[in-house]
Amino acid sequence: MDRKFIEENRIVERYLTGELTVREAREFERYCLEHPDFLNGLPIPVRLKARLARQPAEHSETGMFQTIPSSTTRAVLDAADEGLDEDEEDSNARSKLFSERIITRALLVGLAVAFLATLAGYVTSALRASALAEQLQALERELEERRIQPPGSVATVRTQPVKLRPEEPTMHLGRLTPAQLLELHVDVSESKANQFQITIDKVNEGRLMQIRRVARDSNRELRLAFNSSAFGPGEYLLRLDAYDWRGQAREYGWIRVRL
Repeated sequence: MDRKFIEENRIVERYLTGELTVREAREFERYCLEHPDFLNGLPIPVRLKARLARQPAEHSETGMFQTIPSSTTRAVLDAADEGLDEDEEDSNARSKLFSERIITRALLVGLAVAFLATLAGYVTSALRASALAEQLQALERELEERRIQPPGSVATVRTQPVKLRPEEPTMHLGRLTPAQLLELHVDVSESKANQFQITIDKVNEGRLMQIRRVARDSNRELRLAFNSSAFGPGEYLLRLDAYDWRGQAREYGWIRVRL
Protein backbone atom coordinates (compact mmCIF):
# COMPACT_ATOMS: atom_id res chain seq x y z
CA MET A 1 0.00 0.00 0.00
CA ASP A 2 1.33 3.42 -0.96
CA ARG A 3 0.05 6.99 -1.17
CA LYS A 4 -1.24 6.60 -4.71
CA PHE A 5 -3.16 3.51 -3.75
CA ILE A 6 -4.57 5.23 -0.68
CA GLU A 7 -5.74 8.24 -2.68
CA GLU A 8 -7.20 6.27 -5.60
CA ASN A 9 -9.12 3.83 -3.38
CA ARG A 10 -10.29 6.39 -0.81
CA ILE A 11 -8.65 4.41 1.95
CA VAL A 12 -8.81 7.21 4.54
CA GLU A 13 -12.55 7.82 4.06
CA ARG A 14 -13.31 4.09 4.08
CA TYR A 15 -11.15 3.62 7.16
CA LEU A 16 -13.10 6.29 9.03
CA THR A 17 -16.45 4.87 7.96
CA GLY A 18 -15.41 1.30 8.79
CA GLU A 19 -15.66 -0.06 5.20
CA LEU A 20 -12.11 -1.53 5.07
CA THR A 21 -11.38 -5.20 5.63
CA VAL A 22 -9.19 -6.23 8.53
CA ARG A 23 -6.22 -6.79 6.21
CA GLU A 24 -6.67 -3.40 4.47
CA ALA A 25 -7.03 -1.62 7.78
CA ARG A 26 -3.89 -3.32 9.13
CA GLU A 27 -1.88 -2.35 6.04
CA PHE A 28 -3.13 1.24 6.24
CA GLU A 29 -2.18 1.45 9.92
CA ARG A 30 1.24 0.01 9.23
CA TYR A 31 1.81 2.53 6.43
CA CYS A 32 0.85 5.41 8.73
CA LEU A 33 3.20 4.08 11.40
CA GLU A 34 6.08 3.89 8.96
CA HIS A 35 5.34 7.28 7.31
CA PRO A 36 4.72 9.90 10.08
CA ASP A 37 4.81 12.81 7.58
CA PHE A 38 1.92 11.28 5.68
CA LEU A 39 0.05 10.63 8.94
CA ASN A 40 0.42 14.23 10.09
CA GLY A 41 -1.12 15.51 6.88
CA LEU A 42 -4.27 13.37 7.12
CA PRO A 43 -7.58 15.16 7.92
CA ILE A 44 -8.42 12.90 10.85
CA PRO A 45 -8.94 13.55 14.58
CA VAL A 46 -5.83 14.28 16.64
CA ARG A 47 -6.52 11.42 19.02
CA LEU A 48 -6.68 8.97 16.12
CA LYS A 49 -3.40 10.32 14.74
CA ALA A 50 -1.80 9.76 18.12
CA ARG A 51 -2.94 6.13 18.20
CA LEU A 52 -1.84 5.47 14.63
CA ALA A 53 1.61 6.82 15.49
CA ARG A 54 2.03 4.16 18.25
CA GLN A 55 3.15 0.57 18.00
CA PRO A 56 0.32 -1.98 17.44
CA ALA A 57 -1.31 -3.48 20.45
CA GLU A 58 -0.85 -7.20 20.92
CA HIS A 59 -3.72 -9.62 20.14
CA SER A 60 -5.67 -6.94 18.31
CA GLU A 61 -7.67 -7.88 15.28
CA THR A 62 -6.28 -5.04 13.24
CA GLY A 63 -2.91 -4.85 14.85
CA MET A 64 -3.84 -1.39 16.25
CA PHE A 65 -7.18 -1.33 18.11
CA GLN A 66 -9.04 -3.77 20.27
CA THR A 67 -12.15 -3.26 18.17
CA ILE A 68 -12.53 -4.15 14.52
CA PRO A 69 -12.35 -0.95 12.42
CA SER A 70 -15.07 -2.23 10.10
CA SER A 71 -17.70 -1.70 12.79
CA THR A 72 -18.53 2.03 12.72
CA THR A 73 -16.86 5.38 12.64
CA ARG A 74 -17.76 5.85 16.31
CA ALA A 75 -16.06 2.57 17.15
CA VAL A 76 -12.87 3.78 15.49
CA LEU A 77 -12.90 7.00 17.52
CA ASP A 78 -13.76 5.22 20.76
CA ALA A 79 -10.91 2.78 20.16
CA ALA A 80 -8.43 5.55 21.03
CA ASP A 81 -6.49 5.03 24.22
CA GLU A 82 -8.51 6.02 27.28
CA GLY A 83 -5.35 7.49 28.68
CA LEU A 84 -5.49 10.17 25.98
CA ASP A 85 -8.93 11.27 27.18
CA GLU A 86 -7.72 11.30 30.74
CA ASP A 87 -4.62 13.28 29.76
CA GLU A 88 -6.77 15.72 27.84
CA GLU A 89 -9.12 16.13 30.78
CA ASP A 90 -6.16 16.62 33.13
CA SER A 91 -4.68 19.15 30.71
CA ASN A 92 -7.99 21.02 30.53
CA ALA A 93 -8.28 20.96 34.32
CA ARG A 94 -4.74 22.27 34.75
CA SER A 95 -5.36 24.95 32.13
CA LYS A 96 -8.56 26.01 33.89
CA LEU A 97 -6.82 26.07 37.28
CA PHE A 98 -3.94 28.08 35.82
CA SER A 99 -6.40 30.59 34.30
CA GLU A 100 -8.23 30.91 37.61
CA ARG A 101 -4.94 31.51 39.41
CA ILE A 102 -3.97 34.20 36.90
CA ILE A 103 -7.36 35.91 37.30
CA THR A 104 -7.11 35.70 41.10
CA ARG A 105 -3.59 37.09 41.08
CA ALA A 106 -4.59 39.93 38.74
CA LEU A 107 -7.54 40.73 41.00
CA LEU A 108 -5.30 40.78 44.09
CA VAL A 109 -2.78 43.02 42.32
CA GLY A 110 -5.58 45.38 41.25
CA LEU A 111 -6.95 45.54 44.79
CA ALA A 112 -3.45 46.18 46.18
CA VAL A 113 -2.86 49.00 43.69
CA ALA A 114 -6.26 50.53 44.50
CA PHE A 115 -5.53 50.29 48.24
CA LEU A 116 -2.11 51.93 47.85
CA ALA A 117 -3.60 54.71 45.70
CA THR A 118 -6.32 55.32 48.30
CA LEU A 119 -3.77 55.32 51.12
CA ALA A 120 -1.52 57.75 49.22
CA GLY A 121 -4.49 60.06 48.61
CA TYR A 122 -5.44 59.91 52.28
CA VAL A 123 -1.88 60.71 53.42
CA THR A 124 -1.65 63.59 50.92
CA SER A 125 -4.98 64.99 52.09
CA ALA A 126 -3.92 64.68 55.73
CA LEU A 127 -0.64 66.49 55.08
CA ARG A 128 -2.43 69.22 53.15
CA ALA A 129 -5.00 69.60 55.92
CA SER A 130 -2.21 69.84 58.50
CA ALA A 131 -0.42 72.51 56.46
CA LEU A 132 -3.63 74.48 56.05
CA ALA A 133 -4.30 74.25 59.79
CA GLU A 134 -0.83 75.61 60.53
CA GLN A 135 -1.34 78.47 58.06
CA LEU A 136 -4.69 79.27 59.65
CA GLN A 137 -3.14 79.36 63.12
CA ALA A 138 -0.36 81.63 61.87
CA LEU A 139 -2.89 83.99 60.30
CA GLU A 140 -4.94 84.02 63.50
CA ARG A 141 -1.83 84.90 65.53
CA GLU A 142 -0.90 87.63 63.07
CA LEU A 143 -4.44 89.01 63.17
CA GLU A 144 -4.39 89.00 66.94
CA GLU A 145 -1.05 90.79 66.94
CA ARG A 146 -2.28 93.45 64.51
CA ARG A 147 -5.61 94.06 66.19
CA ILE A 148 -5.73 97.60 67.51
CA GLN A 149 -6.29 97.74 71.25
CA PRO A 150 -6.93 100.73 73.49
CA PRO A 151 -3.67 101.91 75.11
CA GLY A 152 -3.47 101.33 78.83
CA SER A 153 -0.49 103.59 79.51
CA VAL A 154 1.77 106.25 77.99
CA ALA A 155 5.45 105.63 77.19
CA THR A 156 7.84 108.41 76.19
CA VAL A 157 10.85 107.64 73.99
CA ARG A 158 13.48 110.16 72.94
CA THR A 159 15.82 109.61 70.00
CA GLN A 160 18.02 111.42 67.52
CA PRO A 161 18.11 110.60 63.79
CA VAL A 162 21.24 109.44 61.98
CA LYS A 163 22.41 111.09 58.76
CA LEU A 164 22.70 107.96 56.58
CA ARG A 165 20.10 105.29 56.02
CA PRO A 166 20.87 102.59 58.64
CA GLU A 167 21.07 98.90 57.80
CA GLU A 168 20.53 97.90 61.43
CA PRO A 169 17.99 99.16 63.99
CA THR A 170 18.96 102.33 65.81
CA MET A 171 16.28 101.82 68.48
CA HIS A 172 14.75 98.69 70.08
CA LEU A 173 11.34 98.90 71.70
CA GLY A 174 10.62 95.19 72.27
CA ARG A 175 7.08 93.88 72.49
CA LEU A 176 4.78 96.57 73.85
CA THR A 177 2.08 94.54 75.57
CA PRO A 178 -0.41 95.56 76.73
CA ALA A 179 -0.91 98.33 74.20
CA GLN A 180 0.66 101.70 75.00
CA LEU A 181 0.42 105.21 73.66
CA LEU A 182 3.97 105.67 72.43
CA GLU A 183 5.18 109.32 72.46
CA LEU A 184 8.21 109.68 70.21
CA HIS A 185 10.38 112.78 70.75
CA VAL A 186 12.82 113.27 67.86
CA ASP A 187 15.65 115.75 68.40
CA VAL A 188 16.05 117.93 65.27
CA SER A 189 17.97 120.78 66.93
CA GLU A 190 20.79 120.55 64.38
CA SER A 191 18.47 121.64 61.57
CA LYS A 192 17.53 125.23 60.73
CA ALA A 193 14.17 124.11 59.33
CA ASN A 194 11.02 124.45 61.37
CA GLN A 195 8.83 122.04 59.44
CA PHE A 196 9.48 118.42 58.52
CA GLN A 197 8.02 115.57 56.53
CA ILE A 198 7.96 112.12 58.20
CA THR A 199 7.68 108.94 56.10
CA ILE A 200 7.21 105.53 57.82
CA ASP A 201 7.90 102.27 55.92
CA LYS A 202 7.86 98.71 57.18
CA VAL A 203 11.11 97.07 56.12
CA ASN A 204 10.71 94.55 53.27
CA GLU A 205 6.96 95.20 53.05
CA GLY A 206 5.80 98.67 52.14
CA ARG A 207 4.85 102.20 53.11
CA LEU A 208 2.59 102.77 56.09
CA MET A 209 2.12 106.51 56.22
CA GLN A 210 3.55 109.90 55.40
CA ILE A 211 2.99 113.00 57.55
CA ARG A 212 3.74 116.40 56.05
CA ARG A 213 4.41 119.84 57.52
CA VAL A 214 5.07 118.68 61.07
CA ALA A 215 6.39 121.65 63.08
CA ARG A 216 8.97 121.23 65.81
CA ASP A 217 8.21 122.60 69.28
CA SER A 218 10.12 125.12 71.37
CA ASN A 219 12.49 122.36 72.51
CA ARG A 220 13.46 121.81 68.87
CA GLU A 221 11.81 118.34 68.93
CA LEU A 222 9.28 116.61 66.72
CA ARG A 223 6.61 114.93 68.80
CA LEU A 224 4.65 111.98 67.46
CA ALA A 225 2.21 109.76 69.34
CA PHE A 226 1.33 106.21 68.16
CA ASN A 227 -0.82 103.38 69.45
CA SER A 228 1.71 100.53 69.76
CA SER A 229 -0.93 97.90 68.85
CA ALA A 230 -1.27 99.50 65.39
CA PHE A 231 2.19 98.18 64.48
CA GLY A 232 2.91 94.47 64.29
CA PRO A 233 6.28 92.86 65.04
CA GLY A 234 9.05 93.82 62.64
CA GLU A 235 11.31 96.69 61.70
CA TYR A 236 10.17 100.17 60.72
CA LEU A 237 12.14 102.85 58.91
CA LEU A 238 11.41 106.54 59.59
CA ARG A 239 12.74 109.11 57.12
CA LEU A 240 12.82 112.78 58.08
CA ASP A 241 12.86 115.46 55.38
CA ALA A 242 13.30 119.14 56.24
CA TYR A 243 11.50 121.88 54.27
CA ASP A 244 13.79 124.67 53.02
CA TRP A 245 12.78 128.26 52.36
CA ARG A 246 11.51 127.26 48.90
CA GLY A 247 9.11 124.71 50.44
CA GLN A 248 11.04 121.70 49.09
CA ALA A 249 11.59 118.67 51.35
CA ARG A 250 15.23 117.61 51.60
CA GLU A 251 16.58 114.51 53.37
CA TYR A 252 17.58 115.23 56.95
CA GLY A 253 17.92 111.93 58.86
CA TRP A 254 16.79 108.34 59.53
CA ILE A 255 15.47 106.29 62.42
CA ARG A 256 15.15 102.47 62.29
CA VAL A 257 12.95 100.92 65.00
CA ARG A 258 12.59 97.24 65.85
CA LEU A 259 9.40 96.04 67.55
